[in-house]
Amino acid sequence: MDLAHVAICVSDLERALEFYGELGFEETHRFTLDGVENVYVGKPGSDGDLQLRYDPARTTPVAPSRADTDHVAFTVEDVEATFENALAAGAAPVLEPTEIESADAYAAFVEDPEGYTLEFYRGL
Repeated sequence: MDLAHVAICVSDLERALEFYGELGFEETHRFTLDGVENVYVGKPGSDGDLQLRYDPARTTPVAPSRADTDHVAFTVEDVEATFENALAAGAAPVLEPTEIESADAYAAFVEDPEGYTLEFYRGL
């Protein structure tokens, strides 16, 4: 079994596409179902996608909570460069690049423009 995609709700589809585009993601496909726009973005050569769901009729704010979804993790070649690129694209820092020995990883965390926490990591 392989993970196909993770879906997150966004309040501004164009802002989300711009942010993830700055991180190297490309649109793989899209569709609209019951008025909700679903846009999939992925990295070239990767099997998994991130699904951005935008409902223009939504009446409640998108409110990501680390109590419910702690973070979405991405493997990267260069943690520092990805962290800096994310900050330049509009992310807020959560944890600067650091070694996490217990996880055998080197990782950094940012908050995307919607408030989702993203982890960029590589193994030690």
